[in-house]
Amino acid sequence: MQKKRRRPHLRRKRIPTSILLRSKRKLCPFKEAGIDRIDYKDVELLKDYVTQGGKIIPSRISGVCSSNQRKLKIAVRRARNIALLSPMKGYVPQQLNTDRRFSVQTTPLAAASAEDDIVPDKQESIDIKT
Repeated sequence: MQKKRRRPHLRRKRIPTSILLRSKRKLCPFKEAGIDRIDYKDVELLKDYVTQGGKIIPSRISGVCSSNQRKLKIAVRRARNIALLSPMKGYVPQQLNTDRRFSVQTTPLAAASAEDDIVPDKQESIDIKT
């Protein structure tokens, strides 16, 4: 009995299953929204493209095109540099109009005793001689 000879050059060309199972191509969200400049000060926009661990989401997952991914990378790095984004924990909420040096937290008991101790004194006038 003779063995069949294999003819590799006559093999039928098939489309790989990875291409057939591939989902629809994602569109760049920046191009859809009409954003041509990605600003590092816009933290609300940047935090959508940074994970909880502080890593930038890759373009194959987020769907951002390569040119906008480069702009996004630069914007995230700049925001990290001036502490708008944390390098380890992603987004850092900023405190509004609060000076950390003078903020003192008091307990309810300490606040009540402090109010009892305060007695309004007579206002002393300061005379300024000119």
